[in-house]
Amino acid sequence: MTARPFAGLRVVLVAAFNPRYHRSGLALAAALEELGCEVRRCEERLRGLNALLRRPLAKRLRALLARGPASLVLVLKGTKLEPADVLELRAVSRARWVNWFPDDPHELHVSARLAPAYDRFFTHDSSSLDTYARAGARAHYLAFGCDPAYHRPIAAGAHWRSPLVFVGSRRPARERAVRALADLGIKVWGPGWPAGPVYGEAFVRALSGGTVGVNVHQHFEEGDAPARYGTGANMRVFELAAIGTPQLSDAKADITRHFSADREIVLYRSVPELCDYARALLGDDGLRRSLAARARERALREHTWRHRLEELLTVTLR
Repeated sequence: MTARPFAGLRVVLVAAFNPRYHRSGLALAAALEELGCEVRRCEERLRGLNALLRRPLAKRLRALLARGPASLVLVLKGTKLEPADVLELRAVSRARWVNWFPDDPHELHVSARLAPAYDRFFTHDSSSLDTYARAGARAHYLAFGCDPAYHRPIAAGAHWRSPLVFVGSRRPARERAVRALADLGIKVWGPGWPAGPVYGEAFVRALSGGTVGVNVHQHFEEGDAPARYGTGANMRVFELAAIGTPQLSDAKADITRHFSADREIVLYRSVPELCDYARALLGDDGLRRSLAARARERALREHTWRHRLEELLTVTLR
């Protein structure tokens, strides 16, 4: 029987719940339930009747808290909750309040303003911790994860197959990397690219279709934005690993906390190095297979959303 170490813990989860665009909210709810928590969901987005009646998030959250006691309120990002809203709601609930912010350091000016209102504040970017400390927040590093039920190896089909694949929003640094790899054969998906974004099963098929998955974090090699580059590994690091596609990523400093370089992932530090490594990987089937197998095994063993939430709850409740 699977252990349920937090059985009976009452959690209100504030996130976007949409199986097409915002799967992380649903995955976090499922992981909390696996850990034994009783989960009540509060939709972060203004949709349906709430939009018609103009019920802001703080008002909807207050109504949800009034329905019964909560041990913990977990907010994913929470830019629609002002610090004053959180402080007011804390006065009517004995719950501990936690924020997990996914956009550091790109929106550090926002997150540093929100953080002091919470009992605990979690970031996937370790370089942001000093800023939170100066702001007076109790902040902790917590990496992203994967959902094994969704991020898994599947047969992609001819439409999706290519030597290299990149999935992510269009940014200048990413455009430069994609152009440099064009002669090797690369398919690109995401907001702003000609092929457009992919969601749901199409997202998994796109990542599965590449012989090698390319990851380029925002602000890579942008000399005027070193502070915005940070150290945190994006979700793609963990998604590609769980899907079983060998990964070539820019060398964000926090990646090696979770995957071994050259054994589970290949890391590059410049566009010329990216091109050299891509050619080498495409020419070495054995290396690709070993990278993919080792990374997937480690992702399932250490890096699922359940692992992350168990860590978050342990830190919060100690």
